[in-house]
Amino acid sequence: MSGDVQVRFCERLEGRFLRATRLVCAFQYRREAERFYRTLPKRLAKFGLTVAPEKTCIHRFSRFHPSRKRRFTFLGFEIYWEADTKGDPRVWRRTARKKLRASIKACKEWIKTHRHYPLAVLIPAMIRKVQGHYNYFRAVGNMTSLWIFYREVVKLLYKWLNRRSQRRIA
Repeated sequence: MSGDVQVRFCERLEGRFLRATRLVCAFQYRREAERFYRTLPKRLAKFGLTVAPEKTCIHRFSRFHPSRKRRFTFLGFEIYWEADTKGDPRVWRRTARKKLRASIKACKEWIKTHRHYPLAVLIPAMIRKVQGHYNYFRAVGNMTSLWIFYREVVKLLYKWLNRRSQRRIA
């Protein structure tokens, strides 16, 4: 019975049921990670799934070597070890540089194409966009990236709104 439901579900999606799941696995010892790395493709093959080799790797990520040099990017965040205010090593997250630039660029393009809208429509829409960015990227220690995003969006709004007429916004 459940097989029929899955088949109908897949038919309704018309082959677009190819959503990849992202996964980070942590191990204490390198040999455990290497064994898992070797066996994962075999186990996934039983279910008809494959691993993207260009996105799969073993990465050293240790609290005994805290540094931003040993960071990795996952779901739009850069994840790294760094000492907190007490000096204890801790995992931190911040918006990945690539995602931050892409988000600012997307806002710039949106403002350019919608700058002719009345302010009563433009500003609430922009607030929703900024709030959506904040909702996804809000994490402890990521305030700097959020502040950069906010500052850049405000600068872009001023820039494009000041082009609407000869009256300048201060």
